[in-house]
Amino acid sequence: REALPRRAKPDGCMGCAPRLAGAMSLGGLMAATTPPFLKAAAFLAAPFKKAARAPTRWPRLGDARASEPPTPLEEVDAIVKRVAGKSAQWARVPCEERARMLRDMLPLIINELDAGGGAALSAEHKGSYGPDCAEEGFISACVIMAVREYAECMEAGGRPKPLSVSTRADGQQVVHVGPIGAVENMTFPGYRFEQWLLPNAAKPPTQGRVYRAADEGRPVDGGLAVVLGAGNQWVISMLDALHVLLAENRVAVVKMNPVNEHMGPACRRMLAPFVEGGFVEFVYGGIEQGVHLTKHAQAASVHLTGSVGTYDAIVWGGSGKKANAEKPITDKAVTAELGCVTPWVIAPGNWSDAAIEYHARNAVALMVNNASHNCNATKVLITSATWEKREQFLDTVRRLLAEARPRIAYYPGAEANYKKYMAAYPDAEVLGAHAPDAPGLVVPWTFKSGVSADDVDAGKNDLCCTFEPWCGVLSEVVVPEDPAAGSDRDAQTKSFLNRAVALANERCFGNLSCSLIVPPSTQRRCPAEFDAAVAGLKYGSVVVNGPSSLAFAISRTCWAAFPGNDTRDIQSGCGHVHNTMLFDEPEKGVVHCPWMEGKVPFWDHDPPNAKNLWQPTLHLLAYKQLFSGQGMAAIRRVILN
Repeated sequence: REALPRRAKPDGCMGCAPRLAGAMSLGGLMAATTPPFLKAAAFLAAPFKKAARAPTRWPRLGDARASEPPTPLEEVDAIVKRVAGKSAQWARVPCEERARMLRDMLPLIINELDAGGGAALSAEHKGSYGPDCAEEGFISACVIMAVREYAECMEAGGRPKPLSVSTRADGQQVVHVGPIGAVENMTFPGYRFEQWLLPNAAKPPTQGRVYRAADEGRPVDGGLAVVLGAGNQWVISMLDALHVLLAENRVAVVKMNPVNEHMGPACRRMLAPFVEGGFVEFVYGGIEQGVHLTKHAQAASVHLTGSVGTYDAIVWGGSGKKANAEKPITDKAVTAELGCVTPWVIAPGNWSDAAIEYHARNAVALMVNNASHNCNATKVLITSATWEKREQFLDTVRRLLAEARPRIAYYPGAEANYKKYMAAYPDAEVLGAHAPDAPGLVVPWTFKSGVSADDVDAGKNDLCCTFEPWCGVLSEVVVPEDPAAGSDRDAQTKSFLNRAVALANERCFGNLSCSLIVPPSTQRRCPAEFDAAVAGLKYGSVVVNGPSSLAFAISRTCWAAFPGNDTRDIQSGCGHVHNTMLFDEPEKGVVHCPWMEGKVPFWDHDPPNAKNLWQPTLHLLAYKQLFSGQGMAAIRRVILN
């Protein structure tokens, strides 16, 4: 049989490999065997049930957008003094007690997010998502997983054992950090989570710096951290607070962003074990409260999620002052996550129609999610002019954008950003609906294709790469044929990968996260170039064959800008968060995804039956005990729905 010629199947066709991959998931296992407990659990990997698409239900924004009153500065001072006074006590809280506090958080989060609670409130403030509060519910899985992983970390003394540690040919260490356990492997079948360490990291890698010091009788008192919360996702404020508490050994005062300060009381209730201990507190307000906190004498550090302008104001006194400043105006440690024009490098290859649909839908889903008010939203598709299916892929993107529900562009500045983008690209295709009946601004989904990589490299027509629009626009940059590669398809693909990586690194603003979409057949034909692309992308997170936002959800890897940004040109920021296994010297996280999944992924922008699945999914991710009382209760809820 080996001597007979065989026709290559397109990547993504229903051959043996996808069937085997499906059988390895719990959904596939259920199809092959019939024990009732396997059928009961199969929803984690099985397709969402078919359900009619619900009509768009616009919220009553006047009722929903009640905000918290600003905290008076005198009260801010009192809170800072009270929390800072707890820093020495917090430094001596043992790992066992920290683990108990984290475990106690899990039911509080679940209860807060149940229907009518936190997820519904957040969805109401942002506008209708069609599947009600399911999108906000699934986003909250980030907090659930991180809290559980931190608890596991504390139970291991701050140094949990990874699955494995390997060393690349160049000497760089790669830590295999997940998925771990049955529930995670059923939730992420065929995935691999890796934490890459700095090239000069200690060998073997070290973990839990502050916990090693405590074991040696030298507890680290990190002082007080000011956390300036993000306005687009409330989960970021929670995750950042947990990071400074557990990784940096600091107590924290969290200032909620005015855009989502309505979630502050819910966040405070979810963090109750730490709030009741006096180790965390929340304040509200705008620039006045933020400036007061970042300059406070009792604050040892500042962590913010926001814009370059905010970072420059804290560090330099303003963007216009840093060029001539001799040194920063603050002596505090400042770490930041500041956004990115997120590129998706899409390699040519033997794509099937199903694969084109799947990956185009992923790209659109992450552009549509949260009205595109995300620092990891899809913004630039980098494609090859030699790819024979490029136009089919772009047409699929156009169709999916035209079909996507409109979203309220609730974030301040969205309208001005959209006008700036359209002024640069007046021929961009307006594909989404304007929704004149919406109670707030709707930026129609807009797509600009065919921007030349040659122009971008020359600094022309490059706004799509240099400006983060923070609204519902998407661009394509096409890499032209390489004359030196001739008609050799593999040579053209190798040339494309090299140039696309360079374009992403050098021309796109920021270095937070990116996606690299490479068919399995292309990986086999160009293994060295594929490996070089994964290693060469200078981003804090690289997701292979999946959405860049997945790296944010996988909290065992770090979430950060790529190390090395200059404070005068900070790009996506400095420092890192997440990294729940507490590796001391992380460089970037790499998430490898299967080429295609046999189910609708949880990040889909319009998944059927999502409203019945998000709550039981959170229960299982929280407790990781399929056959516990909580796990079986969650399964029963799915079966009944």
